[in-house]
Amino acid sequence: MTETPPTWIDMGRDVDLALALAQGRPTGPAADEVRKRLRSYIGLLADPAEEYAKGLADSRARDIATATVDHARGLFRDQDGDSAAMLRLLGKAVYYLMRYASHIQQHRPQQ
Repeated sequence: MTETPPTWIDMGRDVDLALALAQGRPTGPAADEVRKRLRSYIGLLADPAEEYAKGLADSRARDIATATVDHARGLFRDQDGDSAAMLRLLGKAVYYLMRYASHIQQHRPQQ
């Protein structure tokens, strides 16, 4: 059985959930599962987000976007740290990668 890929709505809900859990219950099975899903989203979104970042004409915007993608990739690998902080960081990273990746998706020709 193949797993269906997450939708933009799924990812957005998990971002919101991560930020809420970070404020209330940043540990436990639910928080662990959200962190796992957020890391998987980073894996899915990092390449298209990087493509968008590298294509930006403004060098300052390009540097910021590229650093954001690099930071998200670092979070993908990092398993340690404060539970609440990690939920916030992962949630925000996925949020920005979604924004960047959506620009690439919107401008690709439909197949």
